[in-house]
Amino acid sequence: MLLRPATAGDLDLLSAMLVEACNWDGNPWFTVETARSDDKVWRYLAGWPRTDDFGVVAEIDGVPAGASWARLVPGGYGYVADDVPELTLGVAAAFRRRGVARALLGALAEAARPSYRRLSLSVDPQNPAADLYRAAGFVKVGVSGTSDTMVLDL
Repeated sequence: MLLRPATAGDLDLLSAMLVEACNWDGNPWFTVETARSDDKVWRYLAGWPRTDDFGVVAEIDGVPAGASWARLVPGGYGYVADDVPELTLGVAAAFRRRGVARALLGALAEAARPSYRRLSLSVDPQNPAADLYRAAGFVKVGVSGTSDTMVLDL
């Protein structure tokens, strides 16, 4: 598996991974088009990359397998403070259960450490990714709607 920094040229991949993250339970709640038209969802990628944005792409045998990125998202689903970036993580269905999410999460935390003290996220407690986040050290700090807000101290 190759892990590399996400670039401006990865917007289409990040968009597809945003949809994967939104549709975690297998229900097709979003397409790229509906995500783009929903301001609350699209704020995670609008204008990518902004100055403080950072992310990681995973490739397996030259094929994009997933991506994770973070940005400051005031009013986001996992918002905790103005200086805490919120991460998004998505893995393509064909590459799940192969350690891609764990690798992306570790690489994103490493990328965050020079500039930030914490990362946040929002995850439905029924989402299997919640177990990954807890295992990585994320701690629940609140609830927003039906999702838990979690924070990782870096």
